[in-house]
Amino acid sequence: MNQPRLQVTELRPSRRLALILGSAHLGALLLLATLPIAMWLQLCGVALLLPGGVLAIRHHALRRGRGAVTALDFMDREHLRVRTRDGAWHTGSVLGTSTVGAAWTVLNLRLDDRRWPVHVVITGNSIDAEDFRRLRVWLRWGPRNAADAGDAAV
Repeated sequence: MNQPRLQVTELRPSRRLALILGSAHLGALLLLATLPIAMWLQLCGVALLLPGGVLAIRHHALRRGRGAVTALDFMDREHLRVRTRDGAWHTGSVLGTSTVGAAWTVLNLRLDDRRWPVHVVITGNSIDAEDFRRLRVWLRWGPRNAADAGDAAV
């Protein structure tokens, strides 16, 4: 029997996510400026927030960093391979803390060759609408593991 499989999902940069992340970081900077705390504490906050915002936008929204995830290849609902910006493929698993929603999906991944989890934010404009729908359905109701995949019908 054929194993159901989701096609390789190519991820594009998301201007919408860049706008959301930029707005959140700008709001945090404005809030920091209004707090009645010492100037040196405000400067420390700016020194943390600015680079953090730039890195978040570059990595998650624009997918520019060397380790940014640019493609997903699912073996089943819990196991996958990811391609990073440097062209390398890494195997891993989807953690239970991942979130699948209508507007965006956040995948928390444990890659076999990484010590810390990797987070991938997928918005509706970072992949085609039909591919986004398929991905969400796959993550919710796809086969749990390769053994179940032979028994499942798509």
